[in-house]
Amino acid sequence: MDKESLYDLLDMESGDDFQYFENMAELLETDEEIDEDVMYELLEDVDLTAFAELTENYFDQLEEAIPDDETNFYTLVENIKRIISGLADDASSQDDSGSQSDMLVRLASEIVKFRTWYNETENVECVNEETGESQMLPVRDALVLDRAEKLGGSGYDLSFERAEEYDLDDFVMTFTDATR
Repeated sequence: MDKESLYDLLDMESGDDFQYFENMAELLETDEEIDEDVMYELLEDVDLTAFAELTENYFDQLEEAIPDDETNFYTLVENIKRIISGLADDASSQDDSGSQSDMLVRLASEIVKFRTWYNETENVECVNEETGESQMLPVRDALVLDRAEKLGGSGYDLSFERAEEYDLDDFVMTFTDATR
């Protein structure tokens, strides 16, 4: 996918149009493959302060969808939110274009890593409560099953244990990030 195709997918004409929750949701949830170079190009064009705020809002919604008994998984998602929004905040405050470029490379990489884990990696065990049938789904799809249950769909026991295997080692939080 090239930048123009990504803009079409996000229903945008320029980076200035990336200002709605729907833009962030589509970016993070689409099945379309978006490589780091194209993600970087998008990040160069958007308002990074608004991007950081949209990231916070998106992850707040995501956290609300996590089952109450999944404390470890919730903590992981909170840490991912801090990483991505923190990198966006840091990139938006960089005066030196070289430093900002480095931050955008890291941010693009983290977003692509998150998207792979969230949309593609079958890392949540979902057991149908009626049939006992088990299937592995990506986090996104497992959370959809959980929401569908609340709307009268089939019940599922979800295990996020494998999804908790997410590498957070590459990010060092600043004191400001830790106090948010």
